[in-house]
Amino acid sequence: MTRYPLTWLYVPGDRPHVVAKALVAGADVVVIDLEDAVAPDRKECARAATAELLAQRQPVPVHVRVNALDGPWTAADLAALNGLPGLSGLRLPKVTAPEQVRQVAVATPVPLHALLESALGIEHAYAIAT
Repeated sequence: MTRYPLTWLYVPGDRPHVVAKALVAGADVVVIDLEDAVAPDRKECARAATAELLAQRQPVPVHVRVNALDGPWTAADLAALNGLPGLSGLRLPKVTAPEQVRQVAVATPVPLHALLESALGIEHAYAIAT
């Protein structure tokens, strides 16, 4: 029987001590947030701390919510995370079109979770999912 993750614990990427606690808190998946939980002046610090942590496998699956795909920080997020052995998946915020997901999919082998946060995203939900 396949066991699906039930608890997804979100933690801010610029607080490594909080991330460390989350990894042993009993959640099925830890999601390190580089987007809304991190102030603009802390994005680089959060990205570096997350990449350092994910350079090694972790005791539970770790996903990362990158910054909005049409924003100024996403390319650096994806470059820093690409190929890290501790990365189990990416959460892609504010997706509105399938092309956004396809662009990330060709660059990374990990599972992608498109987050639909607008009416336009919902309107294109089927195309995004297929």
